[in-house]
Amino acid sequence: MRSVWSLDYGCDTERLEGLIGPDCQVEFVFQLGDPCRLSDGGSTRATPRAMIYGLRHGMLRMLPDGANMMVSFRVAAAVACAILRAPLLDCWDRPVPLTELIGSEADSLLDQLASTPRAAIGTVIETWLVSRLRDWSAEDARQLAIQNALLSRFAGHRLSRLSEEVGISDRTLRRFCERHAGLSPKQLVMSGRMLRGCVLLRDRPGMPIAEVADQLGFNDQPAFANAFRHYVGMTPARLRAEPLVYCALP
Repeated sequence: MRSVWSLDYGCDTERLEGLIGPDCQVEFVFQLGDPCRLSDGGSTRATPRAMIYGLRHGMLRMLPDGANMMVSFRVAAAVACAILRAPLLDCWDRPVPLTELIGSEADSLLDQLASTPRAAIGTVIETWLVSRLRDWSAEDARQLAIQNALLSRFAGHRLSRLSEEVGISDRTLRRFCERHAGLSPKQLVMSGRMLRGCVLLRDRPGMPIAEVADQLGFNDQPAFANAFRHYVGMTPARLRAEPLVYCALP
């Protein structure tokens, strides 16, 4: 599990501070009150009470829509695939109702969470996760290791070298990624580079953007700025100027 968090706010809350950055992880979100809305800067959409959200492109802002209590945890795509016991297809950059993926079990879990004292909610989620991951295997662990390796690679690293390291063909690597992440190997590599860019820009405010580009393997600052704007939805300088951004390396 990458991270766990909860958030409780009243019906008079007009705004939640901070932007959520694209980290190529899958978030499971349970809302026990009035579900919030999500804004990507261009459009706003309602959210289901129980959902998954995997963010690769753009920045998200949560918009209150009444009193709510949110409980969430974030996992790697390979772990999400094992929890859902299904391929991660078309599950990125949009809220996906958990009922579409595991049926009425999602509603039962929400009802149980709603009737559980707050101090025990974590135990309920942990019990559910243990039951969903009871068949976790060495192959699941292998898929997780492959995804982590891709997220930590640079553009100059040959994917064929990773295939050789894990003893599979390039074609099999692509098939594994599509099934267990819903993404191609190249998409995972670029997601990792963009996330590292976000973290460097935030954690090292004095580092020149040209140096950030160099550390990420881009030929020059304009190439990095164009790629960053495409994937993150804003310039590196604007991200650095934002007062609060949630982004962290796995």
